[in-house]
Amino acid sequence: MDTLYAPVGALRQERVCADCGGRDFVEDHAAGDIVCKGCGLVAEAHIIDERSEWRTFGDKEKEGDDPSRVGGASNPFMNDGGLSTGIGKLPGAAGGQYNALLRLHNRQNVSDRAMQTASREVSATCERLRMTDAVRNSALETYKDVHDAKALKGRTLKAVYAACIFVAGKREGTPRTFKEICAVMPDVSKVDIGRCFTAIDRCAGNSVPCT
Repeated sequence: MDTLYAPVGALRQERVCADCGGRDFVEDHAAGDIVCKGCGLVAEAHIIDERSEWRTFGDKEKEGDDPSRVGGASNPFMNDGGLSTGIGKLPGAAGGQYNALLRLHNRQNVSDRAMQTASREVSATCERLRMTDAVRNSALETYKDVHDAKALKGRTLKAVYAACIFVAGKREGTPRTFKEICAVMPDVSKVDIGRCFTAIDRCAGNSVPCT
């Protein structure tokens, strides 16, 4: 049978051909028609295809079926959910107007860019420390709070990430010591983490014991 045609499913309402009285129909997916096999009468035209579309339109879509029909997950820590559209940069004089738009776009998304960087660093560090997604999300939530409050302005970013992970680990019941965190973040010292932790603790009004 031609792949463009398929028998009408049993779940469809029972049809009777108005011309020949037949009950055997096929669906032409390309045209969106339901056609009587006996006489060729088009019983219904331009119907909506209710089947799932499994194409992802990626470079590797021919390498196998990919049942993913959605985009990336939204990021609740970013103002736009991480679903914004970026503006590309064009070389030479032709890109003057677009590059101006890009600069304006970047100035308006400073907070989101900071969260993107934090998300990458915190996720990688939590993975090396074998910490759960709950800890990672808690650390990112803490970072967003202190970033929006500008409580750690001027501090080393990696020390801030490390302190947020330390706080999140305590909060989620899977703590890591400063020494353990420094072991996977060699560019950060225990003193720097301690200072950032103190600032975070003061900003949040908590009393998390320092280890």
